[in-house]
Amino acid sequence: MEQGGLRKKREEHRILVRSFVGALPPNSMFSHMSALIVHGLPVPYFQQNVPLRVETIHPRHSVRSTTMLIRQRVCLDTDSAVVDGIPVTSLLRTLWDIGRDYPLPFSVAVGDAAIHNRLTTTEELASYCDSHPARTHQNRIDLMREHIDGRRESIGESICAIRFVEYAITGFEPQVEFFNEYGDVEARPDFTHKKAKVIAEFDGEGKYYLSGDDPKRAFERERRREYRLRNRGYTVFRIRWADLFSADLFLRIKACVERNLAEGPSRRRG
Repeated sequence: MEQGGLRKKREEHRILVRSFVGALPPNSMFSHMSALIVHGLPVPYFQQNVPLRVETIHPRHSVRSTTMLIRQRVCLDTDSAVVDGIPVTSLLRTLWDIGRDYPLPFSVAVGDAAIHNRLTTTEELASYCDSHPARTHQNRIDLMREHIDGRRESIGESICAIRFVEYAITGFEPQVEFFNEYGDVEARPDFTHKKAKVIAEFDGEGKYYLSGDDPKRAFERERRREYRLRNRGYTVFRIRWADLFSADLFLRIKACVERNLAEGPSRRRG
């Protein structure tokens, strides 16, 4: 799903959640994706051909309808919260649920966002998960914890990082700073493989509008920045949203990394 469609889906989901505020079954509360909405966290993406549903948990019942999914889950008082009058699983319980029930790219993107925005910390999440072992899918929670990194600055970067894992591409570090001769930061790419001299940049929608400058000027500034990185001997790959859900570009990145590492420093300037 392209990012324009993703924004539309997010808004539709937000409206659906609001429509159920005050109308939830007794003893139930918003959970999972719906809890993300309440806690102000982004929904990374939506599965194709899966209808939008409000997600809740209930201690005794499970129900699936066209607009609501109720999972039978026990939730202690310490794992529940009331946000703006809305009953919802606590932030840490929400991350735990997402890690248990959603794919790794989704759960890591949510965890990265929560930590990057300082809603919780890696240590708090680890402590919660250690004290709440899951009866099923514990391995999913463990993988989420292993791969969360609050240095990533967008959903796209988080998904990209997990694609690196899935395609066995190692060695990339997020937000590595490059300095000019005056000691000023002139570039901070999304992902840098210093040994192979490869950079991967996620081009999210609205990238050139974030600074508030004219998009053409921002684009030209980005082009000059990339030119300076290439002059340092780096190969730069630009990753679009659609590329995150296709193997082609990641296989090319992997091949470039392996080729550069095999050739050694004699072929790489810098």
